[in-house]
Amino acid sequence: MSHLLPTFTRALMRLPAANFAEGVTTAAHLGPPDYNLALEQYQNYAQALQDCGLAVTVLPADARFPDGHFVEDPFVIFGDMAFHCRSGAPSRQGEGESLKPHLSDLRIIDAPAEARIDGGDVLFCSDRVLVGVSRRTNRAGYRALRQALQTVQSEIRVDPVPFSGVLHLKSGLTELAPGVLIHDPALMTDFDLSWARVITLPPEEGHAADVLPVNGTLFVAADCPGALSAAEQHCSRVLALDMSEFVKMDGGLTCLSLRY
Repeated sequence: MSHLLPTFTRALMRLPAANFAEGVTTAAHLGPPDYNLALEQYQNYAQALQDCGLAVTVLPADARFPDGHFVEDPFVIFGDMAFHCRSGAPSRQGEGESLKPHLSDLRIIDAPAEARIDGGDVLFCSDRVLVGVSRRTNRAGYRALRQALQTVQSEIRVDPVPFSGVLHLKSGLTELAPGVLIHDPALMTDFDLSWARVITLPPEEGHAADVLPVNGTLFVAADCPGALSAAEQHCSRVLALDMSEFVKMDGGLTCLSLRY
């Protein structure tokens, strides 16, 4: 496995608050999420991370931030560095401050004032980093993150990917295996992806384009046979997890933890 996808030893998570249905979503057509079912799915996800060898810290819910359980958005962690993002969503600004004390052993770099960026727009592939540029992340955010990543690895490749159609880049595009991308057809981009093989899912399985590799196991959304088949063709260990209640809030497998 490439140096850009290290072995994870820890994960930081935050319990969903009872008001998590008040968060920002573009998927209202799927109906309101069921809180109790969401907690069950959340616990299964946390257990899966533990089963992959990670020490998992779960912080208490924080009702000030209905989206606060999507802890991957406020920070991007690479090596010994934690880049503190500034979300393009006003309601989400401030989430990162509540996480900072729990990342005190890392070197924290704060995004500059003009930068807007969410971790959900940052995709670490086996040999490069793709940064989605859209509603939540601007060019200044991309440039600030690239500079921060270069403090860890000076030659790292970081490409901006303008896109539309989904909330975050990783909502519709992730790396299934080195050189293999899995894609939600709702995500539209003119960015040149010819360096990779791109597997486009049927529209009804689009949310399953958010897959998560963890220490040799690939997490994939349940009840999506096309995505599961693609995963099993490229990965020896595949784990299907039901994320239905988080999908209703534009969330998925990558969003719910900070892995490092």
